[in-house]
Amino acid sequence: MLSRVKGLVKEMFSSKVQPLILTNPYIAGKFYPLEGYPAEYIVSKPDIRPGSSKDDLPLPPVDLLQGYSPEEHLTYGRKDMSAMLEVLKRAGVTPQTLDKVLDFGCAAGRMLRFYPQVPGKTEFWGVDIGAKYITWCQQHLSPPFLFATATTSPHLPFEDNYFDLIYCGSVFTHISDLADTWFLELRRILRRGGYAYITIHDKRTIELLFTKYADRSDHAEFVQQVRQFVERTSVLSQDYASFSFGADPESQVFYDVEYLVQKWSRFAKVVSVTPEAYTYQTAILLQK
Repeated sequence: MLSRVKGLVKEMFSSKVQPLILTNPYIAGKFYPLEGYPAEYIVSKPDIRPGSSKDDLPLPPVDLLQGYSPEEHLTYGRKDMSAMLEVLKRAGVTPQTLDKVLDFGCAAGRMLRFYPQVPGKTEFWGVDIGAKYITWCQQHLSPPFLFATATTSPHLPFEDNYFDLIYCGSVFTHISDLADTWFLELRRILRRGGYAYITIHDKRTIELLFTKYADRSDHAEFVQQVRQFVERTSVLSQDYASFSFGADPESQVFYDVEYLVQKWSRFAKVVSVTPEAYTYQTAILLQK
């Protein structure tokens, strides 16, 4: 009997079954584990010394670069952070006034490493559903940052009203049915007066994918997926609030931004909407 149970467990974590778990729309608490079956691994002690500056931070290995080259990891991390800081600046907000910051969906810290630090004052957190990303970050980017593995279940391990700023670069683009629940969870841990910076796919994204990014090899597969969905469903001729294809956490979600702003403005003040703030994604800045 015991051997049969072990066999079933091994099957659950096999290369065939594990993707079915990750793409099952009825399972909310999903994450990408550090290792599959057997769940045996050794995590080395961090090799970064206390007091290290962000200029000393190492680059992640190739399998954690999310398709970027090492140079692109730095270039786009700096670019996306600068774009967010500019949106905040136009709203009259400076990083020096934001002491507690959360990167929701931080991956290997591509943006977080470029957030302006105030030594001894600012507290930075990164969370992600990819345990490999978080483990690497804990080993190499902590200090100065703090990290924790999360799941697709809409709950984060922080107290109410904790953060001054929460930002999410291309995270709500992969949350379909639970998007509103996740938004309210972020609102819960955001202090009154705090800010949430969220990027989304919208109609402008589709225009850019079919024009500016249509012939770029690094976007070819995504452009093709969107084009096929649009042609099959004629969604662009419909008055849609949102549409999605694929299963979380690998879904692709698109919004009518005016509809989304109207809906979320019941729970937080919409400060600005900025197209192309995150490559072809639109950024929404909200204040609790």
